[in-house]
Amino acid sequence: MEMMCEGQTVRSSLTGEDTVLGDLWTDKDAELHRPKSPLPETDQYRGPESPRDKTTLQDPLKSTMWLGTEDGCIHIFPATENIKTTKNKIRLQQSAGVLCIVFLISLKNGPWDITGAEVVSLGNATSPINKMLAVAGKLWCSCHNEIMVINPSCLELEVTFKASPDPKRGIFCMTCSGLGVWLAPQASSKVYLFHATTYDQLLEVSIAQAVAQKLQTADDIIRQHKTACLRITTLLACKDLLWVGTSAGVILTLPMPKISSTAVRNSFSQPTVTGLVRGHTGHVRFLTCVEMPPTSIGQMSSSESKHRLNRHASITVHTLTMATKMIVISGGDGYEDFRSSATDETAGRDDSTNHLLLWQV
Repeated sequence: MEMMCEGQTVRSSLTGEDTVLGDLWTDKDAELHRPKSPLPETDQYRGPESPRDKTTLQDPLKSTMWLGTEDGCIHIFPATENIKTTKNKIRLQQSAGVLCIVFLISLKNGPWDITGAEVVSLGNATSPINKMLAVAGKLWCSCHNEIMVINPSCLELEVTFKASPDPKRGIFCMTCSGLGVWLAPQASSKVYLFHATTYDQLLEVSIAQAVAQKLQTADDIIRQHKTACLRITTLLACKDLLWVGTSAGVILTLPMPKISSTAVRNSFSQPTVTGLVRGHTGHVRFLTCVEMPPTSIGQMSSSESKHRLNRHASITVHTLTMATKMIVISGGDGYEDFRSSATDETAGRDDSTNHLLLWQV
């Protein structure tokens, strides 16, 4: 499930926080870009015709949406406007496709300087940066089967370690919670847990058996095909659960262990992997979550309510307490109830239709 923007496929998107300023890192092939120092006037920057609109988009107190496309464009929109009709937008042209955008909180003051960027070269043309993740104040970048840890303050590469035992499989899924970082290699049915500061591998969990159990009621040919091609497609850490999306359409959860600064391998037991009864017919394209607004929000004025909702939408998962009510959202092809094996005339009619499934946690 991909968003479309001006005819180009959107590969990465990010909503800026409305009350803090930080550094935005964009990943294009084997380079990291951080907007900071001005560059000479070139055709790489195209902003709104109105200087007032440009100032609004660069205001750190205003929420913005950043979209990266496969043709190398970064589009910046106001988060509260319709991106299809607004003329208040900025387009930054890059030399290669944008694969990932990450926001790191900073203590700097002043507006975004989006007319230039600092560049950190990592990897090469055959092993580009696939994913980025902010972990414990550092920037984790997956480059083939290795993780490169960047210090965002000095732009130096601090650590490089192998995250996948198979040199042919790069890291395509990453998420973190506390001192735990969960990774899934390309075309793999296993998820690995690493320590955020010692970089030690703590756990290896296979989801194959749990998926096979959910597919027991499926047609024999479909079950064999999904089992043979099984791979993890997306990861999400929400509260105390790791959510795993698969190519089979099955969505799984497993409890995340509490990790201390001194945790080592073999100090955790294997977690129980549980398959949800509802999922997708095809691939699970993404998993995300949003915080539910407080029940008292209906008693506020419209302007105050809107501001409160914007603030709630921009809070990261890592700051949420266990008492916070969340909605987990999955997007994928079709809808499947794995409890039922009955077929009728409507079976398969909506298999190619994108569906959103929501869970309250």
